[in-house]
Order: sequence, then structure tokens, then C-alpha cells
Amino acid sequence: MTHLTDMQLQGLADGTLRGPEGLAAREHCDDCGLCSSELRIYAAMCTQLSAMQDPEAPADFTAAVLARVQAHEYRLATRRDTLLAAVPACAAALVAIVGAAMSIPVSVLLSALATARLVAGALTPVFEAVQLPLGIGAFVFLAVILTVLSRTLRPVHARIAES
Repeated sequence: MTHLTDMQLQGLADGTLRGPEGLAAREHCDDCGLCSSELRIYAAMCTQLSAMQDPEAPADFTAAVLARVQAHEYRLATRRDTLLAAVPACAAALVAIVGAAMSIPVSVLLSALATARLVAGALTPVFEAVQLPLGIGAFVFLAVILTVLSRTLRPVHARIAES
């Protein structure tokens, strides 16, 4: 004999199990003592739960939620402003580097390139042995630049938030 599942019994007790499935479950409970006793337990539990009242929210609940939302929005705005300030700073640094490179005579640039190739050739086995890709170094350098920029921009935002 197959008994009803807990979900079916709970649905019958709270009235959410309807239609042909609800009728079949009700008929099964009329014939099965075990399912009938479990249905009575669930029905009593539903009665007790429906008699309970929702607890009152604390008096400062709305103000606390709004304060947390405002603090979160401020952090997001600060992060966005930092990024918006970092992008032009990085672009300006790139323009300065390219501009400096363009002002150097070609012969000096070629000798510097030859020196850089020599140094890169000498350091390549070291980087391969340590398995440290240059991308990690570039990422760390960028992280340092962004951190410095975010630290310098923070006092400006603090002054704006105070006023």
C-alpha cells in the first residue's frame, strides 16, 4: 500500500492540494489510518500557525534599512568615481610615455631597444624558471596605481559627503 507523501499531506491540511489529486488524497486518508493521523497532525499545525501573528518590526527598522542602502549606494558611487578618475589618469600616463618615446632620437631609441632585447633575452630563462609571467607584474603595477589613485580621491569624497 502506498502512503501519501509529506507534501501531499501538507497540501491537504492547508488546502492547497485541490482538484483530482486532492480528491484522491482525501479518499486515501479516509481509508488509511496512518495517513489520516498524519493529516490530523498537519491540520492542527496549520491551525496553530494561522493563529500566530507576525512580530512587530522594530521602530527604527525602516530608518536602519534606508541608512544601509544609502551607505551601499555611496560605496558604489565612490567605486565608480574612482574608476572614472583612474581611466583618464592611465590614458594620460600612456600619452606621456608615448610622447616621451617620440621625442627621443631614433638612434637612441634603437640602442635602447637593443639593450632591452639583450636584458629580456637574459631574463627570459629566469622568468621561465620562476614561472612568473610578465602579466602578473603588469597587474600588480596597475593595482598599485589604482590603489594610490583611490587613496588620493577618498578625502575629496569624504569632504563632499560631510557637506
